Amino acid sequence: MKKILLAALIGSLTHAALAAPLATTLKDKQLHGIMQNDYEPVVFVDDKGENSGYFYEIVSAAANKLGAKLDVKNGTFDTFIPGLQSHRYDLALGTDATVPRQQVVDIVPLIDAGYSFITRSDGPVKLSSELTSLCGHSVAALAGQSTIDALNQQAAACQQQGKPALKVAIYPSRSAAWLAVKSGQAELTPVYTGEAGWIVKKDPTWRVTGPVFNSGQSGFAVDKQQGHAQLWADAVNALIADGSYQKILQKYGVESVALKTVVINPAK
Repeated sequence: MKKILLAALIGSLTHAALAAPLATTLKDKQLHGIMQNDYEPVVFVDDKGENSGYFYEIVSAAANKLGAKLDVKNGTFDTFIPGLQSHRYDLALGTDATVPRQQVVDIVPLIDAGYSFITRSDGPVKLSSELTSLCGHSVAALAGQSTIDALNQQAAACQQQGKPALKVAIYPSRSAAWLAVKSGQAELTPVYTGEAGWIVKKDPTWRVTGPVFNSGQSGFAVDKQQGHAQLWADAVNALIADGSYQKILQKYGVESVALKTVVINPAK
C-alpha cells in the first residue's frame, strides 16, 4: 500500500511539474502574433469569431507555459517576415521551415508534414504520385507559400520536356485560391497533408489528388534577435512531455504529423 501511495504521489508531483509554467523572461509579457486565419484546421476563426486551429491552440498553450499573454491578429502571409523584422509582431503562426527563411528568422516547428493537392470532386483531374503529372494543368497557389518554387520548377520542366504547360497563378489568400478552383479559374490548389483529410470530410465537394511534395517541418517564426526561439521550443517540448500537444492534434484528427521533439530551425 505504501508503495502504491508513493507511486501515486510521485506521479502527481511529476504531472504538476510538467503542467507548471516555465520560469522564463517572457513571464507576464504581452506578445503580439499574426496568422492568416483561413487555414482550417491549422489556423482559422471558428463559428464564434474566435481564433482556433491546432497551431493556434499549441502556441497559446506554449505561451501559457511561458507565463506570457498572447494576442494574435489576422494578416496575409507575405507580411509575416517583414512584420517580425520590424518588431511589429513577436511571432508568426503558420511558417514552413526552409533554409532561406531560417537565415532571416528562427522557425519553431510544430508538425512534420508535406503538401498535396485538392480539386473539385466533380472534376476530371486525377494526378499520379509524381509532380510530372501536373503538366497540362493549372494551379492556384498562395503568395509566399513554400510550394511556389517547386511548382515553378515543375512548370519549367514541363516546358523543357515539350509537355503541355503547367500554369501557376498566385493568390493573396487561401480563400481566394480555393475560390479560383471552385469557379474553374484553376484546377488545383496545394494543401497540407495535415489538413487534407479534414477538408474533404467537412466539404465533400473537394477531392485530394496527386503527389506529396515539399515535406518538412512547419510551425511559427520569431525574430532572431528578440524572438526567444529556444524558450518557445522548450515550452512546446514541455507540452509534448505532458501530453497536451498530442491531445490538441488528436482533436483535429492530425496525429500523423506529430513531432517527438522540437528543435528550432530544422531545415538543412
